This record gives sequence, structure tokens and C-alpha cells, in this order.
Amino acid sequence: MPTSSVRRVIPLILGWERLPISFSLHGDTSGDMLVEPVPALLLDTDDGWTLIDVGINSAIVRDPWLFARLHGRNMSITPYLPDGDEALIDALAAWDVRLEDVTRIYLSHLHNDHAGCLRLFEAKVPVWVQRVEYDYAMTHPGPEQHGMFRIDYDDPEIDWRFMDGDEELAPGIFAFSTPGHTPGHQSFVIETKDGDGWVFAYDAGDLTANFEQEISPGGLIDATPEQGLASVLRVKEVAAARGLPIIPGHDPVVWPQLIRDAGGVPPEFPGDVPG
Repeated sequence: MPTSSVRRVIPLILGWERLPISFSLHGDTSGDMLVEPVPALLLDTDDGWTLIDVGINSAIVRDPWLFARLHGRNMSITPYLPDGDEALIDALAAWDVRLEDVTRIYLSHLHNDHAGCLRLFEAKVPVWVQRVEYDYAMTHPGPEQHGMFRIDYDDPEIDWRFMDGDEELAPGIFAFSTPGHTPGHQSFVIETKDGDGWVFAYDAGDLTANFEQEISPGGLIDATPEQGLASVLRVKEVAAARGLPIIPGHDPVVWPQLIRDAGGVPPEFPGDVPG
């Protein structure tokens, strides 16, 4: 078996979302709000820099008409951006990486907080996504009603690479299907040359509680809570089989600590944190 191609894993926070906890934990009736980070991963690999997810389209957040048209469909979820011009560019620059250094992009799914910055990349950069995710996002009569903004990804020049289920994308990078949150959602196993490894659940489970208490995410598209829970359990199964820790998709404690552990400084949330 080939050794991993991943030299280093750099976690990024590209923004935040204030939302009811019930979006993350199915069945929660507390009415409590939570501020969750918008995550991405930067991988230093043998043949260049790889991104897993790209964050929020800042132009939509800052334009009042686009914001009202798109984010305004669901005002229970409010996006926030770090101070600066463009969160993804600034986050990469903190690690001396430029947009043009990124050689490939893998997407967990096509929600606006994960696919919003595709517009920043040249068309020659290939983008991997599950075929069923792309088909849903491009053919469903109203993807914007479910947080997928076609303005982010409906571009004929994007070099799409379609996946049909689990796939070893490169040595040390394994994507596996975890539908429920979206029809083609996927999670990732990342293992490095020096033996470190993690299972990045992404939105198969936002919070540590999803996995410790085995709770489905609350935000589901055309799926039942039982199907959402099946993906939570699959993440746990993959992690147990490989002996790796699970990194929940939007956990507000886990992601800042990951950045500190990698030697970085997490950005500060530009607002008041609930509670």
C-alpha cells in the first residue's frame, strides 16, 4: 500500500454561522442559539496544495440585495465573515499559500458555506464532488431553498470531477459517502506521512454531541432522521476501524483548538456569542 501523500494538515476557519442548535442536533427543543465555525482543510501534499471546502461567498454576504434574496430565505441562520477583504485568501496567506498554489479542490457538499468561494479559482483547478450531489444541486427546482446557491457553483467552466460513492482520492485521502444532510454529502479520512490521522465528518455531524450521543443532524434534505443517524454511525464505524479521532463538522470548541494545535491562530468571531 502506498504511503500517504499528505505532508501536513492545516485546519481553517473561514467564517461563522449563528443558528439554532436544532439545526445540528435533531430533536433539540431548547431554542438555544449557537455560533458555529465555517471550516475548511488545507492539505500540503506531494504534488501541491489541496483544499477540502472553500467557505462562504463574501460577495453575497456583503451585497444587501443578494443577501436578502439568498440568505434571507432562512434568517434563522446568519453568516458572519472575519475582518479583512476575503476570508479564504487571508486564511491561506497566513500559511504563505496563494490561491494559485491550490492544485485541486474536494467538496464535502454544495451548501453555500462549503462551496461559496469556487468563484475565486481559475477554471483549470479541478473540483471533486459526488455526482448525486451535483445532480441534485443542478436539477432540483429550488436548491436555494435548501442552502445551495447556484450562483456559487453553476459555472460551465468549472472542471468538475464526479464521484460515485467511496473513493481513495490520493494516498492518505479517502472520501466516503455520508448522505442525509444533503443527498451527496461525503466525509473524509486524512492520514499523514508521519502517522497522524483524523476522520473529518463535516456536516454528517456538526458537533461532538452528534457522535457521543448518536444524534442525527437536524438539517436534512430529502432524508429522515434515521438516515441522518446512519451516516453518524458510519463515521463512527470508519473512525473505529482505523483507530482515528472524529472531527465534527462545525464544532465551536474543536475547530479553534485544531488550528492552535497546528500552530495557527484562530480568527476572532466579530460579534457576541450566545450564552
